[in-house]
Amino acid sequence: MAADRSAAARAGARATGFGAVLVLAMGIGPLAVYALSALSPLVTSALNLNRTQLGLLATIAFIAAAISSGVVGRAADVLSARLVMAVLFLAAGVALLAIGLARSYLWLLIAVAVSGSAQALSNPITNRLISSHIPPGRRGALMGVKQSGVQMSQFVAGLALPSVALLLGWRGAIATAAAFALPGLALLHHSIPAHKSATQFAGSRRARDLPKAVWWLGGYAFLTGAAVQATNVYLPLFGYERLHLPVATAGLAAAMVGGVGLAARIVWGQLADRCRLPHRPLAFLAGASAVSALVLLAAGIAGWAWLMWLAAALFGASGIATNVVAMLAIVRVADPSVVGTASGVLAVGLYLGFAVGPVCFGSVVDALGYSTGWAGVAAVSVAAATVALLWRTRDGGRPAHPAH
Repeated sequence: MAADRSAAARAGARATGFGAVLVLAMGIGPLAVYALSALSPLVTSALNLNRTQLGLLATIAFIAAAISSGVVGRAADVLSARLVMAVLFLAAGVALLAIGLARSYLWLLIAVAVSGSAQALSNPITNRLISSHIPPGRRGALMGVKQSGVQMSQFVAGLALPSVALLLGWRGAIATAAAFALPGLALLHHSIPAHKSATQFAGSRRARDLPKAVWWLGGYAFLTGAAVQATNVYLPLFGYERLHLPVATAGLAAAMVGGVGLAARIVWGQLADRCRLPHRPLAFLAGASAVSALVLLAAGIAGWAWLMWLAAALFGASGIATNVVAMLAIVRVADPSVVGTASGVLAVGLYLGFAVGPVCFGSVVDALGYSTGWAGVAAVSVAAATVALLWRTRDGGRPAHPAH
């Protein structure tokens, strides 16, 4: 009896550790971009950067992630999960340390490129682990939890780093964030299975053989990624410049997005798992994200800070959750042997959107102002909702492998 309880306790601890390491893997990748966003007033002042140069940092990170995703997606299907996860944590931690030590804009660009390449590993390897080790019916909840790691990262960056920067400076705050790689590395041995599942040895399908749904989802990810990352990167700076909020208060806008988004991803993961046709939640979330951008437009015109907080909450509940629904759809439509490859295709679209969104938004704001920028974000979100609806019309929007 005691042996049974001990075995159950060990199994529970492994399950908890498995979920925790997935959350950490999702959070450590984008932490560099979120840290630079939360500290953007200090970084731009210290290095004399304009808005376009700030946006270019995120753009370089996500271009590196997009370029890397095609390769690492297949690698996630065939290499040891522990090895891939270890590379992810180490590379992301080194990139954060390099940003903290950066003395020039060029150095910053190189460091964020490294962070982007590390981030490219996160979705393929975590999706592969869920597809291989979690039975259908339980994937939605865990998918939501692990995707919430991204928002946990954003929440911590927005809430803690501006205050840490008051004590240690912005460099010290970002270097401190590198410590988040340590718990992930510590959990790998006991939480991630050492063996490869049979699905990782099966098949040699290429990206061109993937279901059409993967390509529709990639297009959706590109559009939502552009809208989401433009908002993520510039929301604190918008609060500081246009609404005249203090640095720490403006940084809390990122924390609100992250906190609400964390809960939203868990909830939407469970809801989407029960939804037979994922185009519906995808279209709804993109439409709600468009509304949040219009609320930000109104906040800038009226100068009312409370509208920014309302928009941040709505954006966290909608735009931030699009990713978990799309990732769950990928796990449903792709054969288990190529989940990593399919996730890599989706990630290419997502990261290209992440790359285009901030630099385009910054350029538009520099030339035409924040109102035009937020109107553009709303238009892109509406386009994403349209893609989700077209997927349903043209491809049926049904999972190709609903039982796996």
